Amino acid sequence: MSEIINVLTNPDSFFKEKMTERIQFKVPTLIVILNALMGAISGYIMTKAILSSAAVGGGFSGAGAIFGAVGGFLGVLVVWPIYTAVFYGLSALFGGEGSFKRSLEFVGYGYIPALLNSIFGLYVINQISDSLQATAANPAQMAQMLANDPMMQVATLVGIIFQLWSANIWIFGLKNARNLNLRGALISVGLPVGLLILYSLITYIGGIA
Repeated sequence: MSEIINVLTNPDSFFKEKMTERIQFKVPTLIVILNALMGAISGYIMTKAILSSAAVGGGFSGAGAIFGAVGGFLGVLVVWPIYTAVFYGLSALFGGEGSFKRSLEFVGYGYIPALLNSIFGLYVINQISDSLQATAANPAQMAQMLANDPMMQVATLVGIIFQLWSANIWIFGLKNARNLNLRGALISVGLPVGLLILYSLITYIGGIA
């Protein structure tokens, strides 16, 4: 537990200490898998709520929900190496040195805030599942509901906060894993994460406009 707290509160010190140890994927893999499980549960609930509408037919909802769960699980697992590859590639522009495996290990720790966000997100999905089912027959109506629902708007803002927290961990993780200065690490992580956050903000502003 103290290790997790150190990652969240003092990531630079945490990763400096980790650089003196051999690469270990046990903890970061567990963190990502827990995120993937949360993604699977959310995918199952959302897909089942949508497909169980009268327009789609309840008989198909069970199988569809399973596919939604599998997609939610695999999606999180796939994004982990993709994020790492993007950070790793951008850091090369700033003279980054260090193995991809070390970067992958450190990026995994940055999923701790995402796990907290997933727990909150699961609560939100449970709250809006009835609305999803009620509007599933009309995609335009469902999109409008998702954009205007206060819970979804709060979830978007909370998600951005936790994404910034993850980015802070990734910055110091990449700084140590790739032997970068803070500026190089900040740009390597901040550019792609900033674009994702910008997209979330545009979606959020569009929803409340």
